[in-house]
Amino acid sequence: MGTLETHWNRSAEYYAIPWRGTWAGEQGGAVLGHAIHIHDLLTDILGPIASVHAELATRVNEIETEDCGALALRLANGALVTSSITLGAAEDVSRMRLVFDGLTVESGTAPYALAQDGWTFTARDPEVQPEVDRIASEAGADRLGFEGLFAAIADALDGRPGREVTLDEGRRSLEFVTAVYASARTGTPVTLPLAHSHPLYARWHPPT
Repeated sequence: MGTLETHWNRSAEYYAIPWRGTWAGEQGGAVLGHAIHIHDLLTDILGPIASVHAELATRVNEIETEDCGALALRLANGALVTSSITLGAAEDVSRMRLVFDGLTVESGTAPYALAQDGWTFTARDPEVQPEVDRIASEAGADRLGFEGLFAAIADALDGRPGREVTLDEGRRSLEFVTAVYASARTGTPVTLPLAHSHPLYARWHPPT
């Protein structure tokens, strides 16, 4: 099981820039522009999403796109995950909590860079905790943010092995967003991957 939180603060002043909060300008709302980071991280850890049931709403600012969402996800490996999204929080907080067989993992709360605050790893069996602590302490920390991005690009250009983000992964990320919008509009779960015949396959945003 897992829970995701993307609870950020976006005020009317933020949306005073004309293109923000519009389908034409942003192509989507909080699901696309804010929560996409934590959903990408989830799939990097647990693998692809098999289905999503989404409820979306605009409750914080007077904008075209959504600024709140509640998603129920089933992953291909059978895991169940909920994702809570709002742009009406008092501060910007992102949080991931994953419950494995025998281990609970919780991220820090820094938006954009969940690893920045450090993670906790708690064994269900207290006798196993020292071994969990040892493994966690020996794990190397990757460079974060743009520093990490540019370092990874440099490694790839120099032929050094590393973690590559593939076009297929980018496609799955956009496909998931499409499924979220489709589910919210129909009120039914949407399974992934999407067929080419899906009504939103070509575009999810309403015509302008």
